Amino acid sequence: MPAKSKRVLALAILLFLGGITTVNPAAALNSYAITFDPNTGSGSMPKAIISSAGSYLPQVTFTREDYKFDGWSVTRNGVVKYKDMAMLKAKSKATLYAHWSLDVIPPELMMHSIGSLLWSDTFSGTKDSAVSDKNWTTRYCGHDASNGGGSCWGESQYYTPDAIKLDGTEQGNAVITTNRVSSAPANSGPCLATPCRFTSGRFDTQGKISFKYGYIETRMKMPVGGTNWPAFWAIGDSITSVGWPLSGEIDIAEQGGDRPTRNSSAVHFSNIKSATCCDNHRYVVGEIVDEANYSTDFHTYGLAWTPNRLEFYVDREMFYSVSPNNMGQNYWVFNSPFFLILENATGPFGGNYTGWQSSQTLIDYVRVWKLDGKGTVTKH
Repeated sequence: MPAKSKRVLALAILLFLGGITTVNPAAALNSYAITFDPNTGSGSMPKAIISSAGSYLPQVTFTREDYKFDGWSVTRNGVVKYKDMAMLKAKSKATLYAHWSLDVIPPELMMHSIGSLLWSDTFSGTKDSAVSDKNWTTRYCGHDASNGGGSCWGESQYYTPDAIKLDGTEQGNAVITTNRVSSAPANSGPCLATPCRFTSGRFDTQGKISFKYGYIETRMKMPVGGTNWPAFWAIGDSITSVGWPLSGEIDIAEQGGDRPTRNSSAVHFSNIKSATCCDNHRYVVGEIVDEANYSTDFHTYGLAWTPNRLEFYVDREMFYSVSPNNMGQNYWVFNSPFFLILENATGPFGGNYTGWQSSQTLIDYVRVWKLDGKGTVTKH
C-alpha cells in the first residue's frame, strides 16, 4: 500500500476510535480580565485574568466594618453568585461586586434583653463623599418644623452640607468639621444669630426613617474646644403638625466643649396637650461627670427606650432615666415615633470660644436594636 494511503487509513482509524478530537475555533481557550469592586467596603484588589476553561478567584482582601463578606455578585445590588475563591469559567471581561451582610455583636445592658439589629449606618464610603441621602438630610439654618425640627436657635454658626463628609477609613466615620470664619462661605445658607463666626453641620432622618422603642446607640468622638456644642438627639415626628415642645424632644448625648468630661441627657415636653410654644415648655436633665474626657477618644451614647420609660447610657452604663412618674403631671408623648439628629452647634451652652480654628466631630455609627421585644423602624 502506498505510504500516503497508509497515512489516510491510520488517520481514519484514529478518528473512529476517538484518538483525535477536532477543535472548533470558536471554542478555543481565551482569558479575560475580571475586576473586583468593594461595594462600600475598603481596600483594593488587582484584576484577575481568568481562563474560559476555569480558574479560581483570588481570596477576597476587601473589608467592611461590622459586615462579613458573603461572596461576589454580578451587579451592585445582586445576590451572591460566587463564593470566596470559587471556580469561575470566564466568558467575557466582567466586574464582580462584594456582597456583605451585617455581623455585629449585640451590646449587653443590665436588666434588658437585646434582640435583632433593626437598622444601622456605619458611614462607610469613599473619602469626602456625603452621608447617605437615603437615611439623612443635611440642613441649613432655618426654623421651619420641616427643616429637621428647626435649627440654629441663637447659635453662632452657618450650617452647610459641605461640613459633613465621610472620612473613607476602614472604620468609617461621618465627620462634622467646624471652622472659624470671618465671612459667609459659599453654600452656607442663612445666618440666624449674627454675628455668625463658624461653619458647621447638622443632619437628620426626618421624613426618611422613624424609630419607636428599642436600644438606639451612636459611637462618637466629641470635638475639642470651647463653644462647640455637639449633640445626638431626637424629635417627635409630630412636630410638623403639633409643633414643639408638644412633639417631645429626647437629647441622648449633649456636651459643651468647655466641659469635655461632662455628658448630659435631657427630655423636653409640654405641660399641656396644646400645640403652642413656648410657655408650656418643661424639661428634666441628668448628667454624668468626670468618668472620661469625651473629646480624646470614641465613646458610645445610648437610649434604652421602652413604653413609658427612657434610659440614658454612656459606654453602656445607665446614668439617668425618665418616666411619667418623674415628669410630674406633664404630657407624655414618648410612646410615638421620633427621628434622629446629629450636629455640632456653637454657642453659649458650649462655653467661651478658646481660640481654635477648626474642630471635628466624628461619628462611627448609629445602630438600633430591638429591646425587650420592642422596637420598630419605619422607612418613609
